[in-house]
Amino acid sequence: MNADLNSANLEGAPPAESQRLGNVRFHGRTPTGLPEGHLVRIIDYTVTIRPQDRPAKVEKFRLATSLLDHRHAPARQLAQLYHQRWEIENGFAELKNRLRGAGFILRSKTPELICQEIYALLTVYQALCALKVHAAEQGEVDPDRISFTTTVQLARLTTAGQTAANPQTLCATRREVVQELLNDLLPPRRNRRCQRLKKPPRNTFEAKRRDEPRPPSHVSYSLKVTWSPRGKPAPPAKTR
Repeated sequence: MNADLNSANLEGAPPAESQRLGNVRFHGRTPTGLPEGHLVRIIDYTVTIRPQDRPAKVEKFRLATSLLDHRHAPARQLAQLYHQRWEIENGFAELKNRLRGAGFILRSKTPELICQEIYALLTVYQALCALKVHAAEQGEVDPDRISFTTTVQLARLTTAGQTAANPQTLCATRREVVQELLNDLLPPRRNRRCQRLKKPPRNTFEAKRRDEPRPPSHVSYSLKVTWSPRGKPAPPAKTR
């Protein structure tokens, strides 16, 4: 993987400003002033894909990010992390299904209590993720290999017995939970590739325009039977 940082920082215009400038260019007028937008960083890089049954293929990518400091966020590091962007769906599933539970809904009836309940849910989720990261650091493995489902189950089993525990007991329980998480590691994530293709539309019929003339509502049809069973002659054509 080769990652190169573009030396020029570009300004990305919001959708409304982009539409305005597009209309100006479409009518042949000169835009007045620069568009108002946000300063972004452009990273151009290439990815070489080597399938087992096909020759290698090189794909070009252009990544736009608001992380402007290349010392804190190197271009190569951002390029390597970009292919894991789909894993945010795993985070949504952990928060909505595995932690909350299937069929469980927020029981609060007022906006203030709903915000409080969501905040509590996010706090518990953050604590469980911190426990996963701590276990991964102790085992020197990728945090992706720590099962979130197992983390929730162990937290539910051990939390109830820690009501009046002292700091020494809490530390011992935490070490036991970390060891159990490391004993139940997930397999390493495999590299995946999804071909970038445009999805075909569901409806293949042409769209009807408002100015398109419509056919007449009253029409006549002529039917002619070309075959009749048992050798009977075909009836004459009918018209209606």
